[in-house]
Amino acid sequence: MIVSTQLPVLWLTFRQFAAWRSSRVVGLFAATPILFGLIFLLNSNATSPDTFLGGVFNQFMAPTVIPLATLILATATLGNELSDRTIVYLIIKPISTIRIVLEKFIGTFLVTSLALLVGLVITWLVVAAGPGNPSVAALGSMIIGALIGVAAYGALFLFVSLVVPRALLVGVIYVLLWESLLARFIPGIRILSIRHFVQSIFIHMLGDSDVKIAQSNTLISSLIVMVVLVVVSLGLSAMRLRQMNLD
Repeated sequence: MIVSTQLPVLWLTFRQFAAWRSSRVVGLFAATPILFGLIFLLNSNATSPDTFLGGVFNQFMAPTVIPLATLILATATLGNELSDRTIVYLIIKPISTIRIVLEKFIGTFLVTSLALLVGLVITWLVVAAGPGNPSVAALGSMIIGALIGVAAYGALFLFVSLVVPRALLVGVIYVLLWESLLARFIPGIRILSIRHFVQSIFIHMLGDSDVKIAQSNTLISSLIVMVVLVVVSLGLSAMRLRQMNLD
């Protein structure tokens, strides 16, 4: 296969994810919005479908599901290699560290994004089964917001896994304390959280006046911040991997 020969680290990452139970946990996280869709069917007269989906994304997907689902795989893809000391076999191959990091990142991004994509599409279809008709823009905005969130969190947590021994625990504390609690209620912290930029991108893509957040950033500035975060995190990950003592 082309992937296994031209992108060996990516292929290895796919095989690892297929064998790990953590991938199944990510699938469960990605399926949780479907429950909200079913709840909406029981009380669909309370709000419009787009407003409901906007609330699910802003209050549940962006601060909790997306970062936690991404965290599980992003911290494991290189973190497990380090703990098992199999990272040495990757380093001694004629593959640059930046390529190792990129292929690990791409693998994490694709697997996590696919799981979230399936969950979001099914949720949208469940809501569409009700009396209202959710717009295609709502689905598209959720997908774009989720993809950007996975990329940003994936790059950040990949770097964290190379710096902190218990990266998963640190990541969970970060998500629950900073992204879900402090950034939700403290304005100064809010604009420094990935969640805030993901939500800003989502509401601008959706374009629904009923779906909004406090102190939202512009679409362009949010996209720029996310791109810079991904590039810097991956660059630091490559530098860290190159400088690590693996003896």
